[in-house]
Amino acid sequence: MNLFKRTFIFSRRFPFASQAFRFKLTTAKRKLSADSSSSKLTTATQKKDSSGRDLERTFGNKVPRTSSIPKSKEPLEEIKRPYKLSLKDTDTKMQQTLNSITPAATKDMTIVLTPKEQEICHLLTKVVDRIQADQPSKPRLVLRIAGGWVRDKLLGLRSHDLDIAIDNMSGYDLAQHVNAYLRDTGHSVRTVAKISQNPEKSKHLETATTSVLGLLVDFVNLRSETYNSDSRIPHIEFGTPLEDALRRDITINALFYNIETRQVEDFTGKGIDDLKNGIVRTPLEPLKTFSDDPLRVLRVIRFASRFGYNIDAQTSEAIKRPEIKSDLDAKISRERICVELEKMAAGPHPLLSIQMILEFGLYENIFVAPPREQWLGEQLAEGYRVSESLTKSVLGILDSSNNNSTSRSIVHAMPVSLFATDDSQMRRSLILASYLYPFYGLEVKEKKTTVSAFRLVVRDGLKLSNHDIHTTAALHTLAPMISHIAECCLDNTITRMELGLHVRYASHRWPMATVFSVAVELVGGADFDMVTRKYVAYIDRILAEGLQEAYALKHIVDGKQAAKILGIRPGPIIRDALDSIMKWQLQNPAGTLDDCEEFIKNEIAPQFSK
Repeated sequence: MNLFKRTFIFSRRFPFASQAFRFKLTTAKRKLSADSSSSKLTTATQKKDSSGRDLERTFGNKVPRTSSIPKSKEPLEEIKRPYKLSLKDTDTKMQQTLNSITPAATKDMTIVLTPKEQEICHLLTKVVDRIQADQPSKPRLVLRIAGGWVRDKLLGLRSHDLDIAIDNMSGYDLAQHVNAYLRDTGHSVRTVAKISQNPEKSKHLETATTSVLGLLVDFVNLRSETYNSDSRIPHIEFGTPLEDALRRDITINALFYNIETRQVEDFTGKGIDDLKNGIVRTPLEPLKTFSDDPLRVLRVIRFASRFGYNIDAQTSEAIKRPEIKSDLDAKISRERICVELEKMAAGPHPLLSIQMILEFGLYENIFVAPPREQWLGEQLAEGYRVSESLTKSVLGILDSSNNNSTSRSIVHAMPVSLFATDDSQMRRSLILASYLYPFYGLEVKEKKTTVSAFRLVVRDGLKLSNHDIHTTAALHTLAPMISHIAECCLDNTITRMELGLHVRYASHRWPMATVFSVAVELVGGADFDMVTRKYVAYIDRILAEGLQEAYALKHIVDGKQAAKILGIRPGPIIRDALDSIMKWQLQNPAGTLDDCEEFIKNEIAPQFSK
């Protein structure tokens, strides 16, 4: 089991809220130190990493509980629940965000093809010519590029794949014709992948996918959709361009580019104007659009936040309707909701996404909490708003160009290379942890055990991966610990050994967790200059001591060697010896193998002779 997994299991069994790092340990047979005589070691805790328990021996009750993050010793409740915003407050903040990011469409609403796109369009026209020559009695095929590619090209953005909509042939059949033409003209050919209907994955119609001249292309026929009242899975038929446009989620995604005429087609009559004006609306009456497929509610939010567009009033009102939220809960799988949420978190404007989620009252529908009867103690109450504040704080720290007095980037004062601020995976993890922070420190009863409410929200409500569960848990748990250790670094009241044990406990996530810890303190109203000094001292001390990769440090004397020196059989008891060896290594970075063996003989061996 790797170090972080051991650490995570440890944090579950010994939540900081119940006396951080305060465990009672015993060794299996021998006592390695005087202060271990009153400890109790369970089978479960034998498997835990040494760094956590050594920190307890070092700091005792000084390590903060999860219910407090240092801000002049104020309790976390003052940090977690400082924002009681009205809908008007959120509207104002959201509009400020929108005003700063809305992209502009091309002035004349024309599409300029790249040379590769021109080549593909020319090839597809030749394929249609050949089909027409072979089947002269049938209407000529009309091919259109659909959806996101058209929208992005009109916005002057790059698009790396094509969706080809066909008026009277299946996508797979056309793909076979394309491959035949490619072979006959001496081009390389890739296998056509047939993607079958899978409504649960939002694949409502069979699609063919292949590479054409090095570009990924999907082929699918135009379609119409009809829904029944209790499912988002539609009945599919071949459709007209208008029917295909109207069944789409929003007007700016319902545009076509006619390959033969080389013109943009707007069958809804609204898509081009909405793109010019930065509006997100549904092609049909929004209540019908959302009732047919409630997942479109989240897609509206995702695209509005992605482009910084306003959602039109009628669409906004429909999103807020209780019956639409009920349909979202009843008809849409948690996996599909998770996909949309992950795209928002990984998107260009995750702050706007969470602002919209809060504005429309969808937080509880997305982040589904366990039943209220399982809650222990504190309820969530008005705590959802902290997700917005913390997201803004995290993004402010990561934005190296942000220099205003209220949200300057603390990364400027720290070694930027440690934080990899351009790392999209780190940014996504920090955003997810911010979105989920309202559940921090709250516990529920599951069967006969007490577990973190957050774990159930992530595991059962969002179906996120184990990696996301572990990372988010680590960020939440490490924030108060790092805050305390940073204070010790500022006051110069921590030894190299103690700091090294902390880094080993935090594992490779400590730089990311540092960003999150800073964000939490700033949200709580901590003085920016004090936070900067504290965390700069923390970073500088770790770097000065060469401890930035202490989590990967190997024992200079391994278990077998230590057992041989001690004259005992290798087994669980040797873990305590290894703990002492690691502490010695951290405190004596220049120590040699011979020095360590002497330490074992003089300091550890006597403990085994008692």
